[in-house]
Amino acid sequence: MIPKEERMLEVSIFLDEDDFYQNERTYEYVMRYLMRHGIMGASVLTAMMGYGRKHHLQHRKGIGVADEAPIMILFIDEEIKIRTVLPHVKEVIGDGLIVTKQVERM
Repeated sequence: MIPKEERMLEVSIFLDEDDFYQNERTYEYVMRYLMRHGIMGASVLTAMMGYGRKHHLQHRKGIGVADEAPIMILFIDEEIKIRTVLPHVKEVIGDGLIVTKQVERM
């Protein structure tokens, strides 16, 4: 069994490109927050198409033009550090979906 202080977690957050938090795009706010708190690494990925629990199909309409394109924020770090930032991230995301899973450090 891996000691808790050595376990790694991966977090995937699903939201819309047009979501805002404190007058800033939510994904930009979250990325800056993660950097300030020393999270090992994070990425923002844009989907071509997707839908959520409201079953409203969202898609990119062309280069640089979006209809609330689906966004995923992905970050990985030691479980202890993830558990420290997660409460505030959950507050910021609101009704977006957050998925965590344990990963193996190679």
